[in-house]
Amino acid sequence: MMRSILALSLAASLAGTAAYAEPAPPSVDNVYSVVDCLLQRRDSRLERVLGTVPGTMDADSYFVAGGINTCGQRGTPVPAQAFYNRGAVAERLLYRDFEAIGGQPRGRPARVFAPVSGQYVRFAEEYARASLSMLDMASCVVRADPQRSYGFFRTPRGSAAERGEIAALMPAISGCVARGENIDLSPPIFRAFLAEAAYRAAAGRPEVFRTE
Repeated sequence: MMRSILALSLAASLAGTAAYAEPAPPSVDNVYSVVDCLLQRRDSRLERVLGTVPGTMDADSYFVAGGINTCGQRGTPVPAQAFYNRGAVAERLLYRDFEAIGGQPRGRPARVFAPVSGQYVRFAEEYARASLSMLDMASCVVRADPQRSYGFFRTPRGSAAERGEIAALMPAISGCVARGENIDLSPPIFRAFLAEAAYRAAAGRPEVFRTE
């Protein structure tokens, strides 16, 4: 249910932004450009993005502070949804820091947030709960098929190869979705959550919710 709410809220958000005149439509490609710029500049704020909890006000504050002000270019807006930013950061750091999920890190990994408690979830905003639920589903997929999940990010964004890899992961995805729950996610959204889940798994902290 939470994941369905997230998909609906995303659709509403995107529909709402269409009414405003933009110099160019927000693009996920712009997010990756900003992340690549920050990596080239060795901006330490990038290392702190995944340490914040998804769906909170500061979920991508480090990205915004470090990226939009430093690397953003006029006329190339990024999507408002924080999970795109987190996903792009996680994807780039995954291949920088790890040769495989389950392997030794090349250096000191970036910090990731600690699993959240049931009390935290109960008092969290609806969008935050939906984001955590989506990340938990992606984490389940990564644990079910870590090798394919790691290799997923070698596919170009928006390509037939990317869609093919999503199809190949469908057995794992089906096993991670509750019976009767329908998830309609576009490849960019799936890629973003899978990237953060893959980085958490590689860093040895795949759990999103604390066991209580």
